Amino acid sequence: MGCLLTLLNTYSNYAQLPVKETLKVLQKMDESLLNINTVVYKIDYKKKFLSSRDTVHTIAVCSLYIAPKDKMKAYNIVDLLVENSYGHRRYDGKRAFLKYHSVDSLTKDVEPQIYKRRRVRHAVVEGYKDLLLSEYLPREKSPHKYKLNDENEGRIENFTLTEDILNGTPVYLLTINFKDQDGIKDNVEKHYIRKSDYLPIAYYSYMWWETMVQYRYYEVDYLAINPDISLDEFKVDKNETINAEERYSTLMEKLKSEE
Repeated sequence: MGCLLTLLNTYSNYAQLPVKETLKVLQKMDESLLNINTVVYKIDYKKKFLSSRDTVHTIAVCSLYIAPKDKMKAYNIVDLLVENSYGHRRYDGKRAFLKYHSVDSLTKDVEPQIYKRRRVRHAVVEGYKDLLLSEYLPREKSPHKYKLNDENEGRIENFTLTEDILNGTPVYLLTINFKDQDGIKDNVEKHYIRKSDYLPIAYYSYMWWETMVQYRYYEVDYLAINPDISLDEFKVDKNETINAEERYSTLMEKLKSEE
């Protein structure tokens, strides 16, 4: 998507909030996101792929260290649950680390996967980028811009910015509808921006491609914003390993405390 100012001038008749207020809300969201250097959050994420019948449900606790000069833009630590599997993922800019366990076999000796080659480690992180708030972080240091994807420029049908309630929390809801093209139809994105601090707390996307449907939805609980996290916590040594039983227990404690 290009600069939002252009879109507002083009589609302002669709917005339920006045243009001036819309600009203010989106600028404040940019400012809130630009202030994030480190963050720890819980993400509850559901996705159905085009060719899949089933929805994949992932719950994770993620720590990010914003690194704008790095290709992936952030170092990360991710502990996640997918069905009956526990996984740990980590990226420090030099290596990517992956390890999976069945929840019933956390003590089993499982060899981790560690990737050092640049293209491979970047591909690994891309594989779980959906959990890293890639729609929002990191933010560019330029005001009045709300960019989702530059390739979306010219594809917008209309958008609205309205007020809503999500799980009891007052939010601004930005809804973006895209034009049908190349077999893709009913393509929509929704961004839920918390009123109290202008941080995004949920994201939804949906589309049809030919006869298949795909959708994504996640909710975010911020556990800590700008905590003092050392870069050493993200470091992946060439012989790195983890205590899966211990990390799984810590993950469950964090998830339980947020219920």
